[in-house]
Amino acid sequence: MSAFDQQEYRGRTARLRQRMAELGMDSLLVFNEANMNYLTGYDGYSDYVPQLALVCQDEEDPWLILREMDVACATASSYLPHSRLLGYPEQFIGSRQRTPWQPIGDIVRERTKSSRIGVELTAKNYGVKAQATLAKSLDLSKSIDADGMISKLKLLKSSSEIAYMEQAGKIVDRAMRVAQLGVTPGARECDVAATIVHALCAGTPEFPGSPSRFPTMPTGRPATAPHIKWSDASYAVGSQTNFELGAFRHRYACALSRTVFLGEPSARSRHLHQAAVDGWLAAFETMRPGATCGDVERAFRRTFNPRGVRKESRIGYSIGIDWPDGGASLQDDDETVIQPNMTFHIIIGIWEKDEGYVFSETVRVTDNGAKSLSSMPRDMLVNL
Repeated sequence: MSAFDQQEYRGRTARLRQRMAELGMDSLLVFNEANMNYLTGYDGYSDYVPQLALVCQDEEDPWLILREMDVACATASSYLPHSRLLGYPEQFIGSRQRTPWQPIGDIVRERTKSSRIGVELTAKNYGVKAQATLAKSLDLSKSIDADGMISKLKLLKSSSEIAYMEQAGKIVDRAMRVAQLGVTPGARECDVAATIVHALCAGTPEFPGSPSRFPTMPTGRPATAPHIKWSDASYAVGSQTNFELGAFRHRYACALSRTVFLGEPSARSRHLHQAAVDGWLAAFETMRPGATCGDVERAFRRTFNPRGVRKESRIGYSIGIDWPDGGASLQDDDETVIQPNMTFHIIIGIWEKDEGYVFSETVRVTDNGAKSLSSMPRDMLVNL
C-alpha cells in the first residue's frame, strides 16, 4: 500500500511536468531512488541495480522500470497500476557480458521518441557505462541536465508529509533517550547501538519506525569523527559520544543529535555546548518565511564566531525522504527563500582536530517561524 493517496502523487508529477515543459523536456529519466519514491511510492531499496522512473510530458502517470523481481515490491508499495510496472529479465544481473541498461534503454525507446530527454546525471547508479549503453538505444544528443529538478519540488512538504515527519520526531526522541541511558561504564558500544536500532524500529505504540540509515555514534576523548558508527569497545568514564540519529516513517526522516558525556565534562566542553546551543537558537529564531538560507547561516555565525570555536562545515540542509533531500543548504551562499512547510535539519557539528561536539534538531517552517519536531531538552547530557 502506498504511503499517500493517488491524488497527492499525481499532483507531484503534474508539478514536475510543468517544470519539464518550461525547460523543453519531453521526457525525464529519474534514477535517484528517493525521487522515484516521491513520484510513485516505490519502496524497494534496490538502487544497487539499474532502475528508473520514466516521466513523459503527455502522460499523467510515470512508468517504473525495475529488475524483474523488484516489480513485486512496486506492486506492494506504489500507487501505479501493474501495467505501468515494467521489469527487465534476471539474466542481465551479475553478468560480465550483459548490462541491464540495454533492456532499460529499449523499454524507454518504445515509450518516447524524443531527444529532449532530461537525465539525473549524478544519481548513484548512473555512471559512464550506463550513459554509454543508453546512448545506443536513445538519442541523448540533446539531453538536458535534470539534477535538482525534483529536489526543488520536494522542498515544500504537504500536510501528509509533515505528519509522517512529526511521527518520526516522536520516535527519534525515544531513541535518543535510550542512547543516553545506555552510556554507562563498561557497556559495549555495539550493545547500545542495538538498543537504539530497536527503538528506531519499534517506534511508538501508535506507529512503527523503519530505520533507513544506521545511527552514527563516534566516541572518544573528545569524539571528533563525524560519521563513525560503533565498535565492540566499552564505555569509560571521561569519554563523550556524539549521537546523530534519524527516525523514519515511510522513508520520511526526522534527525536529532546530542553529545553525551560519561563523567564530569571539562570547562571547555561546557563552553562548546553553550556555543553550539546559542548558535543553534540564533539560526532557529531567524528561520521564518521571507528569510533566506544565507540569512539563517549568518545569524548563526554572528552568535557563534565570537565564542572562539572553529567550525567550517555548513549548519544544515533541507530534509525529507531518505534524510537530506537536496533542496536547499544552510550556508552563506544559498539564498533560497524560506517558505512555510519547508523542513530543515539544523545541525551544529564541530568536527575539528582537537574538538568535537554535535547538537541538532529537525524543524518545520510555519507562518510564524520555525517549530522543532523534537521535545528533547537542550541541556548538556551528562551521565555521572
